[in-house]
Amino acid sequence: MAAHRDGDPDNTHLSSAREPGRGYHDIGGLPAGPVETQMTETRPWEKMSIVIGNALGTKGAKLVRTDEVRRTREEIGVELYNELGYFERGTASLATLLIEKGLVRRDELEARMVEIAKRMKEEGR
Repeated sequence: MAAHRDGDPDNTHLSSAREPGRGYHDIGGLPAGPVETQMTETRPWEKMSIVIGNALGTKGAKLVRTDEVRRTREEIGVELYNELGYFERGTASLATLLIEKGLVRRDELEARMVEIAKRMKEEGR
């Protein structure tokens, strides 16, 4: 179960909800503007994020569970939740879980991300 602030057992500090019981991530049935209907191609890193999630989840090593991924996705905070795209939220929530479980340290993950960004810049991919 997620940690909570004193006096906030339901973690309502994480919500911008206008209705009780509805978090900022729960937009079902609310007006949200037009729906993008044009198809877009999935980028390689987005595909890889799904593969990694499956490899760590119930289809693979069973290190993370669907409910844990959902919890960390929903606890990301309203600003970040609304700023990130679908795959970015999934990647961020998976990183949070791996750090929480002690499978990777934040500094290790950040150092690896710097290495990858450098390689991508140098190689143009």
